[in-house]
Formats: sequence, C-alpha cells, structure tokens
Amino acid sequence: MGSQPESDIQAVAAPVSSDELTLLLRITNRLSSAWQLQEILGNLYDDLNTVVPYDRMEYAVLDDSGRVLTTIWVGASYESTCLPVGYAYRRSTPIDRMRFSTAFIDNDLTEYAKGCAPDHPVSLLEAEGMRSSLNCPLVVADETKGCLFFNSREPGSYTEHHLRLIQPIAGHLAAVVEQSRLNEQLRVQNEALRSIEKSRLEFIASISHELRTPLTGVVGFALELRDRLEDFSREEIEQFAALIAAQSSEVSGIVEDLLVITRAESGHLNIYPEKVDVEREVRAVCESFESDRDEQVVVLEIENVEAAADPLRVRQIVRNLVSNAARYGGPQVTVSVSPVGESAVVTVADNGPGIPEKDREAVFQAYGRSHVARPRTGSIGLGLTVSRYLAEAMGGTLTYDYQDGESRFVFRIPVFRDDD
Repeated sequence: MGSQPESDIQAVAAPVSSDELTLLLRITNRLSSAWQLQEILGNLYDDLNTVVPYDRMEYAVLDDSGRVLTTIWVGASYESTCLPVGYAYRRSTPIDRMRFSTAFIDNDLTEYAKGCAPDHPVSLLEAEGMRSSLNCPLVVADETKGCLFFNSREPGSYTEHHLRLIQPIAGHLAAVVEQSRLNEQLRVQNEALRSIEKSRLEFIASISHELRTPLTGVVGFALELRDRLEDFSREEIEQFAALIAAQSSEVSGIVEDLLVITRAESGHLNIYPEKVDVEREVRAVCESFESDRDEQVVVLEIENVEAAADPLRVRQIVRNLVSNAARYGGPQVTVSVSPVGESAVVTVADNGPGIPEKDREAVFQAYGRSHVARPRTGSIGLGLTVSRYLAEAMGGTLTYDYQDGESRFVFRIPVFRDDD
C-alpha cells in the first residue's frame, strides 16, 4: 500500500476493449440499482474479478478529521485476519495521506514491507500473503470520502490498464455510496422527526389527562358548593374546600413543571439561593402529600441540615420525587434527609421492583418512564426531568440507584456556609 517507482509498473498493453466497456456498463448499472451498501460492494466484488485480478477487496471510509480511514467491508477468497472490518488506518504522515488520496499500484508488497513497522497496513497485508496492491480513492466533489483496495497473492499483478478500468467504477461507486449515506441520514432525520411528533402528540394527550383529573374535581366540588351550599354542614364545606385546594395545588405543580422546562430550554430559568432548612421543606411536602394508595406510607427519617438553595425549588424537587415514588414505586415510601460531607442529601426510596439498568438515565429525559412502571394516574413525564434540571441549577445532583431491594432517588445540594 505504498507507491512504487514508475519503472515497476507494467506498461499499458491495450486500450479498453468493447467487452470491457460492456462489463463496466453492466457493473455501473448494478451499482445504481442496489440499495444497501453490503449489496453494492458484494455485486462489485463478484463482477469486477473478470477483468481485474484480486484475492481481496476492501472498502474503507474516511472520518471527518481526514486522518483515520476505517475498514467497513472486506471481500476475500480466504479468511482475512490481519486487516478485518473495523481496522483503522492512521494517516499520521504526509506519505500515508498521499497513499489514501492518490490512485496507485504496488506490485511488490514484500519489498515495500521491509521498510515498514510490523503493524503497518502494508506489513499486515504482506503477512496475509498479499503481494500486489491497487488502491483507488473514492472522491465526491473533489473531496476524498474513502478508498477501494484490491490485493493479489501474485506479485506484479496490476497494470495501469487495470487502474484505468477501476477509476470510473470507483468514481461511480463514490457517488452511489455518498447518495446512500445521504439517504440514510435523511431516514434517520425523518425517524427523529416522527419520534418528536409522536412525543408531542403523547404530551398533548397526557397533559390533557393530567390537568383534566384535578380540574374535574375542582369544578365538581365548586359547582356543588355553588348550587347546594345550604345542603352541606360546615364540616362538609371545609372538606370540599380542602379538596379544591389540594386539586388546585396539583394543577399549579403541573404548570410550574412546564414553566421550568420552557425556561430551562430558553436559558431563562431563575434560581434564588438562600439558607434553607431542608428538614422543614421536606416535612412540609410530605405532610401535604396525599397518596392515592391507602397502604402506602411515607416514612420520614430526618436529620437537621441547612443548605444553600432555592426553597421553592427544593420543595418542587421533593414533591416530584415523592409523587413519582407513589405512582410507580412499591407500597412503602421512605424519605430521608442527612448531611453527607459538603452536601445536604435527600433520599426518596420505595420498595418497588426498581428500574431496569438500561432505563435508569432515560427516566430523567422528558416523557421518559420505565417500561416496568405500574401506571396509575397519568403523568406528563416531566417531573424527573424538571427535578434534575433544578438540582443541577442549584449546584447539586439527582441520581438513581437500586440497592437492597429499594429504588432510591438521591438529591444532593451544597450545605449552607456562613460565607455563602
């Protein structure tokens, strides 16, 4: 895979024959009709061997830096071991860069390999038994996209005539492969757009359900009080008012989550840190929390600790974590607060089945939810996303792990220091 002196290249014996032209036309038609890269290269390997001698054909693509050429396809009459699919050629020297951007012939790889390191591509090819090489770059719009390599076990196998036959095929192959790449890129983009549209529709449906549930209660209780106030005792009226307040608070929480996402994505999320009594904020959230499962218990294990944080955002995070545990976790939820080093740590744990390891980061993405979650009340899927946004905005973290039969969401924020 290096260039030989001009005298070592066999002279051209004859122009391209009519039979060769016919074959080249058939090959280009086959290249154009195939859709998958493996099929395109397989067809080329089968067809071109009638006019060009080779025991091995390789296709490699150039990365965006222009310095690494990676083998993505190999066809051979033997089991190739030294230069397999995935092999990366490092174009670290001007000579290496020249070899991959210029069409050339090496008719004595054994001689050339004498001046190469053992791990050099030429040395590896020679170790596989190859003795001749014909290399042709794949160029699109004056930009090298990759390289097509032909190797033969026989020394002196290639002439400029072979190079003349292969160059137009290489040019056509480069165009076909580039179009295939663009088609795949378009397919991926379209798939991403379809996924975004699906998420948008799911979001609209989910938020409609999420808001409708508490609003139905608010409207229903308010209408009862408006139309039949005299029919209810003072105690019943107070119960209705408490339910209206609780349902309205839930709606307010949903709207606040939506505002956080919008502001965070636009770079306008405001945080107002101050000295926060974490115990007080956590107790306030847990005391106001009403589980939708009678057997579920929120157990508090709290140590006094003060943090440098936004109290409103601390409550929002804890509310989201406890709500998530109640909806998707086990029958018991435990909330603990403790100082750990320079952090105030809030842990919300439940004894549910846990989140599969492959989904543990996905649940922090908008609309993310583990497939093992047991659905109850609908969720717009933003609570954990919002909570991580807020934790990081306050200089903290929010993580998940599963230990000793418990799912644990761990929220850390810096402890308060007098100089804060």
